[in-house]
Amino acid sequence: MGKRWWTNDWLLQVGVAVGYGLLYLAIHPFSTGHWPIHAGVRLACLLLIPYRYWPALYIGEALPNAYETLQCTDLGPAGMAAGCIPTFTVIMPIVWWCRSKLPPLPFKSEHVVDVKALLTCILLVSLGNMAYSWTVISFAKAVVGPFAPLSWLVDYFFGPYLAIVSVVPWVLMTWLACRRGHLREQFHNLLASRLTLDTATLLIPAIVLLAWLNHVGSEETNLIATIAMALPMAWLTLKHGWRAVAVSAPLVIACISIAIPPEEAPDGKLYATMMFLTITVTSLFALGARISVQLAKEEEERLTMLSVQRVARQSLQLSEQRMRQTSQALEYLAGTLHVTNSRLLEQMRRIVPNIESHAFYKQALNTQSQVYRLAESMHPVAWRERGLPAALNETVARALDEAGIAYRCEISGRGFSRLAPAVLTATYRTACEAIVYVTSRLACTRVNLILRGGETNGKRWIALRVTGVLEETGIASAVYHTEERKRLAAKLGASMLDIPEMRDQVRIFDGMLHIRMPADRLQLTALLHDAIREEEQGEIARLAPPLRLWVK
Repeated sequence: MGKRWWTNDWLLQVGVAVGYGLLYLAIHPFSTGHWPIHAGVRLACLLLIPYRYWPALYIGEALPNAYETLQCTDLGPAGMAAGCIPTFTVIMPIVWWCRSKLPPLPFKSEHVVDVKALLTCILLVSLGNMAYSWTVISFAKAVVGPFAPLSWLVDYFFGPYLAIVSVVPWVLMTWLACRRGHLREQFHNLLASRLTLDTATLLIPAIVLLAWLNHVGSEETNLIATIAMALPMAWLTLKHGWRAVAVSAPLVIACISIAIPPEEAPDGKLYATMMFLTITVTSLFALGARISVQLAKEEEERLTMLSVQRVARQSLQLSEQRMRQTSQALEYLAGTLHVTNSRLLEQMRRIVPNIESHAFYKQALNTQSQVYRLAESMHPVAWRERGLPAALNETVARALDEAGIAYRCEISGRGFSRLAPAVLTATYRTACEAIVYVTSRLACTRVNLILRGGETNGKRWIALRVTGVLEETGIASAVYHTEERKRLAAKLGASMLDIPEMRDQVRIFDGMLHIRMPADRLQLTALLHDAIREEEQGEIARLAPPLRLWVK
């Protein structure tokens, strides 16, 4: 079976040469002396295309460049001969040195951009363009006459520099986001991105308005409008980083450059405008790169925090499952003890008539009761069989009643059955810890618990409020039930956490915990969010392509 055409190196070389030549001819009518777009396209191709295709790029520019140069008969024979040499002759060695010694794309396979090296490369290439243009004009000087240094600086340095800054970031931004086989997903993400929305609603209307003022206004208005174009660029840069500069800079430069007639001779105003754009775009690009790094670090920290929360939730749920299994094993053990003690009691009754009054029998019953209480404290039967509301209404109520504390539980809302098990576990444990905390005050005579469940914007949540009523008249009763109050934490399976520890436990579920002490009250309020949606978002973020920016 023969080779496919795209695996044939010679055909690829021809394709690259023809494609670049057609692209050069297509953008040439839009390029002006103040904004030569082909300078940016040239550098973008040299940065991304492998070295083996550089000869094809050279040929692809040499032919159309020679065709256009030979039509400029006013340059004279020497000027036309110098102009037929493509700009690649000067630019290729510069880009090769930058890619070898100061790589703008240090790890090309990982889609990383070194902004510092990129700006250095752009500066060197702009100087190379200026040197090339100066050489060509020097050969044609005898024909066209002397040229002004101001025109030479604007047309042959600032113009190519702004064109490169306009085109190359666009290409690199596309290269960073490009993933094979995900075109539809990338297009959807582009339309849904915040940068696209801000560009369409703020940047474009502002630039259009300022460009119109620049066109119809007076000289003072033109200057103000030109300077004001940097404001929406700076605002987007602070919000979105270097990609905002890549999107906004070409629009601003195009609005200003296209309005300048190609044949207009440079003057002080044009020189100031081009210099202002150069300094502004370069500064914003460097600032945007640093902001992008900060945003990337914040996003990485957010994903790391989500991962830590996910691991903590899983650990909590696994621990709860082990406690449940242990509780079931203890219940089985208690049942076995009950059966064994019953059989042993029947046998010993024949020997000892009053066995119920002996210490052995009492110790056996006490051991059996302790095993049941331990199993109940680790994982209540009501919770295991009938869910969280039953555990709060039965297990907690029984423990507080034995401690001489009145208890009232109010549960409302919806969505408890759809909450993740880890959220229900954290809610019950938080409720027990809060109850133990408020009842540690001797004056606490009543506990009110309110539980609410709901869903907001597709995100499920659960709110818990535990209020301890403090009454000085109840201290005597609290002293009487001191022993039962001391055993309250063990009965509820609470670890007697303090407020910071409870707050950390609630934060695992992106929750909040507040404590208030109104008159004769001690109130703890906790809000927990469902973990399922957070895990889905973390999974999507983990599968997203790595968009990295490296600043030395």
